[in-house]
Amino acid sequence: MKRIFILLLPALLLTINCEKRNNSTFQASAIVEGTAIKVAAQTGGYLLKLNVDEGEDVSSGDTLAIVDAEKLSYQLDQIQANLDEINVQRRLATTNLRRAQDDYDYAKTKYERYLELFQKNAASQQVLDDLKIAYDRAGTALESAKQNLQSVASREKGLEAQTKLLQRQISDAIVRAPMSGTITTRFYDAGETIPPNAPIVELVDLSKMWTKIYVSETYLPQIKIGQTAQIKIDGTNQMLAGTVAWISAKAEFTPKNILTEESRTALVYAVKINIDNSDRILKHGMPVSIAFVVAPSGAEVNQ
Repeated sequence: MKRIFILLLPALLLTINCEKRNNSTFQASAIVEGTAIKVAAQTGGYLLKLNVDEGEDVSSGDTLAIVDAEKLSYQLDQIQANLDEINVQRRLATTNLRRAQDDYDYAKTKYERYLELFQKNAASQQVLDDLKIAYDRAGTALESAKQNLQSVASREKGLEAQTKLLQRQISDAIVRAPMSGTITTRFYDAGETIPPNAPIVELVDLSKMWTKIYVSETYLPQIKIGQTAQIKIDGTNQMLAGTVAWISAKAEFTPKNILTEESRTALVYAVKINIDNSDRILKHGMPVSIAFVVAPSGAEVNQ
C-alpha cells in the first residue's frame, strides 16, 4: 500500500497544479438588488389607514393601506338612482315601440288592401292617398320609437360603465401587497391626502436577489447561462451561490462608475446573476464580490 501511495501522489499533485495553471478566477464587485415595487394607490384621496411600517414583512394580498372612498360611494348611489330611472324609461320606450309597430303593420295592411282595390278600379284615389299618408306617418313613428329605445339603451350602457368604474375605484381604495416582501420605504402617513396612482410604500422581495456585472470579451466565452458563481459578502467570510440567468447579446462601453480610467473605453457585456437569499442574508443595495472559475480561451472550465 505504501508503494502504491507513493506512485499516485505525484500524479495527483500534477493534476492540481495543471488546474491552477490552466484555470483563472474572474472577479468583480457588484451591488445586489431585490425585486422592488412601488405599491401605488390607484384611487386618490384621504389616507385613512397605513397598516405597515418600514422593515415589516408582508405576504401577498395583505392590506397595506385604506383610502377614504365615502365620496365615491355617494356617486355610486347617484348613478344607481339614474339607472332606476333609465329602467322606467326603457320599459316605456319598449311599450311605445310595440304600439308603433302595431300601428305600422295595420296601416301597411290597410294601404296595400286599398291599393289592390284601386288597381281594380274599386277604390277612389282620395281614399288611397289618405291611407298612404297614414302609412308613411306610421313608418316615421315606428322609426322614432326605435331610435328612442336605442337612445335609452345607450344611456343605460353609459351609466353601467360609470358604475363599474366607481366600483373599481372603491375596490382600489384598499391597497394590497402584490407580492410577499419587506417594506423598505413609506412615502405617506395616515391622515395625508394622496393623488391618484401615487406610490404609498416600496416593497422589496428579499428572498430572491440579483446583481449585474460587466464582463470583457476576453472572459465572456467562458461564462455560460446556468453557470454557478460564488457570492462573497464584503467584510465577512459568508459565501453564497449564484446562477447566471442572462448574458447580454449587445456590447456596451464600460460604465464609468465601476472601472478605472484606463478601461473606460473597453467594450463589455452585461451578465445578470440570480441569488437564492431565502435565509435573508443579503440586503437590498449590499455590495458583494462575484467570482467565477474560468479557463483561458480554448480551454474548458473545470467544474
